[in-house]
Amino acid sequence: MTHNELCDGLQQLGFNSGWAAAGDEITLWENSEPQPTAAAIAKAAPLWATTVAAKEAATAAAKKSAQNKLAALGLTADEIAAL
Repeated sequence: MTHNELCDGLQQLGFNSGWAAAGDEITLWENSEPQPTAAAIAKAAPLWATTVAAKEAATAAAKKSAQNKLAALGLTADEIAAL
């Protein structure tokens, strides 16, 4: 497992902080939850790219929805910001 795969796997498992990694090893673990196994991390790692893409798509859809609502009201984002 590469360093990036290790980091991706930990993030996919919900561990966004409380750890440090060097190379392909976890060198510091400060979470109250037990450290996940290498197998669990390896299984989760490929899913991280999908999770990130889904979050980006949801953000873009929310922005588009807000723009559509403003347009329906006849307002621009700049006009709302000026209020």
